[in-house]
Parts: sequence; structure tokens; C-alpha cells
Amino acid sequence: MKTKKTNSELIIDTLRSGDSLRSPDITARVSELGGKEVKIQDVASILAKLSNSAKCDLGYIISKKKTERGYVYDLVKEAAGLEAEQIYDLTRKTGKDRFTINDAVKKVPGLKKYLKSAKTEPTLKAVGRPAAKAQPLASKGVEVSDSAMREILAGFLKEVIFQGGLNVNVNVTVQFKGLN
Repeated sequence: MKTKKTNSELIIDTLRSGDSLRSPDITARVSELGGKEVKIQDVASILAKLSNSAKCDLGYIISKKKTERGYVYDLVKEAAGLEAEQIYDLTRKTGKDRFTINDAVKKVPGLKKYLKSAKTEPTLKAVGRPAAKAQPLASKGVEVSDSAMREILAGFLKEVIFQGGLNVNVNVTVQFKGLN
């Protein structure tokens, strides 16, 4: 049997404690559990992957909340019904007989609400109007159709939501053709 754990597994063990922790706290605990010094940037990089449901299934059940002092991570309380090995499997994309997020939902039905909310993020595509034809601009501007602009804005808003919100200053110049 494998005795040495990966940094990802040590991070999961730390999160299984039930505490809400910031990366420096997780780094200290991982270093202690692993018996070796671990760099905070390594932990932050692993946490970014583990908490992203697009990169691994574990992202559905890791809660990442922005605070004044940075992000706070913890496992959702329903994850306590899963064994450590099952949670480790959620970090893998492939593997024979691996435990998947669907298996986790079958074992702990309360996890379904996290899966559903992550998969049904609202987008701006559902406006229901046909795309307006792009009109060429007389200046050096870029030609962008109505639907393309919606997609750009939807992608931008998704990223803002994923990052936990941002302070953004945006300057937009709109020129209407035919108005003097």
C-alpha cells in the first residue's frame, strides 16, 4: 500500500478537518502533515486546480470564499460522508474504477445541490433575440455583432464570478453611425 501522500492528498486531509482555512494556514498544516516544508505558491497552485470544477470533480465540493484577507477554503459539510480515498479520486480525470462526482452524489445525495449550481451558471446567451448584423465602423474599431458582444460579456462575467468579484474600471466608447 502507498504510504507517502501527494501534496494534493495532504491538502485534502487538511480540508477534511472541517475548518475554513486560508492558503497560509493550509500550507503550514500540509508541511506539518507531510514532514517537509511546502511552499505557499505550490499550495496556492494546487488549490486553484482542486477548487476549479472545470479542472477536476473535487472543485464541486470545495467551497472558496473571498474575504478581506484573501480566499478561504473548506470542504462542503456533506463531503464528510465520503472516505478520504474517494475524495482523492475526485482529483483525477481518468483511471479504471475511479470514484467520480456522480458516484459521490449517489453515496451522499446532499452533494447534488453543489453539482447542479456549478453546472447551471447563468449566461447572457439566453436573451432570445436574433443576433443583429454587424455594421462596419468608419474608424479603426473592431466589427462586433450583437451575439459576439454578449458572448464576450458572458465570458468576462463568468471570470469575475469565478475570481470572487473584482474592482474594475472600464472605459467604453460607443459611436453611433448617422448621428451628428
